[in-house]
Amino acid sequence: MSSIFDGGPISETLSLIDPRYRAGLETVGVIFVAIWLIATTLNPILEFFLRVWRVVLWIRRQLLRAWRRLFPPPPPPPEPRIEAAPIPEEKTIWETRAPAQPTFPKENGIPIITVANMKGGVGKTTIVANLAPYFRARFGKPVLLIDFDYQGSLTQTIRTEAGYTDPDLTAHILISPNYAGEKPMTFAREMRRSLEDIFIYTANYPFATIENNLLADWLQSPASDLMYRLCALLQRSEFQSKFGAVLIDCPPRLTAGSINALCGSTHLLVPSSLDDMSAQAAEYFLNQVSRMKANVFPSLKVIGVVPSIIYSESRYLVGEGRALDRLKRYGEKVWKRENFVLEDGRVPRRADISNSSGQGVPYLRRAAVKQIFDRLGTDIEERMKARL
Repeated sequence: MSSIFDGGPISETLSLIDPRYRAGLETVGVIFVAIWLIATTLNPILEFFLRVWRVVLWIRRQLLRAWRRLFPPPPPPPEPRIEAAPIPEEKTIWETRAPAQPTFPKENGIPIITVANMKGGVGKTTIVANLAPYFRARFGKPVLLIDFDYQGSLTQTIRTEAGYTDPDLTAHILISPNYAGEKPMTFAREMRRSLEDIFIYTANYPFATIENNLLADWLQSPASDLMYRLCALLQRSEFQSKFGAVLIDCPPRLTAGSINALCGSTHLLVPSSLDDMSAQAAEYFLNQVSRMKANVFPSLKVIGVVPSIIYSESRYLVGEGRALDRLKRYGEKVWKRENFVLEDGRVPRRADISNSSGQGVPYLRRAAVKQIFDRLGTDIEERMKARL
């Protein structure tokens, strides 16, 4: 049977192929040539119809535009304007029911430092736990810690370092009237191992219920003077003579424990991460402090805001720089202080610190961590000596 490939180089090439496969290859070649011929024939026809379709679409668009110009659609109804609800003027229950004659810490007494903010996760517990051994070494005397956060993070951190694992709760005796006449020092838990001469009043979850009950009792009988119970205890000679400093860890709320800490402290330190939400929370809390200071705790001195959990020791991220500038402007405007932010005492984000959260005190084992909190402790001491 003759083929379209007879003669020429194609025929010669096919002659070299096994006869068993030659017929199949010839068939494939014929099909390929046929498809090529059909495509070559249909291509101009398809191109023509495509051009016609494009013209039809163009005409359609022009007609729609002309129709819209002649018969424009009605305008959409205006969106309802929602006015932002004004934020009511705030006045806490501690302000409205503050006693006329508050109790003050001793002017020349030991430093009592509350570490607080209205936002969690900014390093309050970490700072308290790692400053404890610093002040123990600086003053050469025992240091007292008070955990007023019902979550008990400071309690767990300190007791785990000392090798204690059982849950414990003693902080409530500092603000409970039932213990006013007893010896409160018997409830201060003394630590061991590398935490000798560090004592702590511990917290646990039931502490939140105790605080609520104390608040309810106080509202029914304001004469019980809930706000200054801690202050009265810490002015006793057994506290003033035994300890070189007192550090108090507070929850991110103005609880009964928190207000006792503020009323009983000589100084306040406010840790804040350098992001917009944390800076806003720090400003809000410090506004509360500023508002209550004159009538509730007039002797309290604000050390300032310490940047905490920042990206690096040597430089700030762009967002951190913006938050830092915001806090500086706030300190200058509201507190009239150019050094309101403790930049020299900033606490960077470090794995040595975060990995020890609730599991111990890295200050005692890591030289780099010790250097960080030594620097913060020195900054705090200098500000306390300057009598802010």
